[in-house]
Amino acid sequence: MNTNRSKKCWSGALSIVVMASMMLGAGLAQAQQHNEHGAHQHGKASLTFVLDGNEAELVLTTAAANIVGFEHKASTDAEKQQQQQQLEMLKSGSWFALAEAANCSISGHNFREEQGEANHADLYVDFQILCQAPLKLSDISFSLFSQSPALESIDVQYLVNGEAAVAELSAKNAVLKLIR
Repeated sequence: MNTNRSKKCWSGALSIVVMASMMLGAGLAQAQQHNEHGAHQHGKASLTFVLDGNEAELVLTTAAANIVGFEHKASTDAEKQQQQQQLEMLKSGSWFALAEAANCSISGHNFREEQGEANHADLYVDFQILCQAPLKLSDISFSLFSQSPALESIDVQYLVNGEAAVAELSAKNAVLKLIR
């Protein structure tokens, strides 16, 4: 039996377990916070980023008001246009840029909007990413703050090849420097 291959398989399996635990923990914490406080936070979003080998996942959760500017059903033509433009921007992934040297591309994405009580809505977007040179992925820049002025901060949890860390991003600090 090749022990190097066995170690790689074990390391990969361990990374996946840690990644799943981290993402599940973040989701449970968000759900618990939502249930405990009865509302989401305007001005704040949460982001999870995981890089394992050359595959990455980036998940953003936020109140709709942070992106669209309101949470009620769009009623005027101006509101409908604003909502459409902002949701298209969010779904496109144009609001983040991975270090160019890593040669990454979005391979898929999922989006959902959940309507809560009292006209509160949450947005969830999940991007699957492939990187040709993942070791060169040193940072991720976020333009979401300039594209969505109601957003004040993003709480980030990230895991890069088994190394976990947290960060807080804002308009003045919109670049996530990844640990290496």
